[in-house]
Amino acid sequence: MTLDEMCPGSKLRTAREEKGMTLADVSSITNISAASLKALEEADFEFLPRGIYTRAFIKNYSITLGLKADVILDEFVEKYPDDVGQIIKDDNVNAFATEEHENRQLAARTTMLVAGLVVLCLAVVAYLFFQGGLETSELIENPARETTIASPSSAAAVVRSESRIAAADRDVVVTNNELVIELAPQADCWVSAVVDGVESLSKLMKSGDREIIRFTDRTILNIGDAGVLSLKINNRLARPLGANGEVVTATIDHSNYQTYLLQ
Repeated sequence: MTLDEMCPGSKLRTAREEKGMTLADVSSITNISAASLKALEEADFEFLPRGIYTRAFIKNYSITLGLKADVILDEFVEKYPDDVGQIIKDDNVNAFATEEHENRQLAARTTMLVAGLVVLCLAVVAYLFFQGGLETSELIENPARETTIASPSSAAAVVRSESRIAAADRDVVVTNNELVIELAPQADCWVSAVVDGVESLSKLMKSGDREIIRFTDRTILNIGDAGVLSLKINNRLARPLGANGEVVTATIDHSNYQTYLLQ
């Protein structure tokens, strides 16, 4: 069977083997985990992020092997449309977009808007109820007694709120010779991480999620939408890894982590 007659995944494997490269060799060049590369060769999409992120993997892998990336990508799209999705043509892999991704972003923004309106309505209702109850009690009972009770209650509520915020934002413990990365997206964002040589994280993170990665050597992050991901390194804020919709791979270790920090 000639190369042209093969399925796209087999073409990737055959081209790699003809160059005498292992999956680990390609992984070290592309910063894509060997497990993800093997899944591409076998068209096993259960272990791939789908959509824009899988297409970015396919293009980077093809370029590394010296194949025509657009041709291989088109073949994947044609053969596996439900797993790879449709493409907006562009020479830059970071400009790929999918209707699925846009819908997730829109749904996330809509959910946040609805939640904000609900909270606002509840706050107004609670305020009106409290004011009405206080005015009624002042007419029926001793005003001085009600004023004395209301003030400590309000102060206690503020203290509990500040405690919850402090607990959520408190620094993580960092031991000697260790780096700790905190990931916190503001919207849906696919994140995978190879930590000290082991693929340790591969998931779609949502707004409000928080992941902590600890390592001593290096971490390779694959970010599906760099513009919506906030991160800290050893409790210090880091700069954005890229723009909205940009697919980014970042390698962080002891020699370079300070370059990612906000000055």
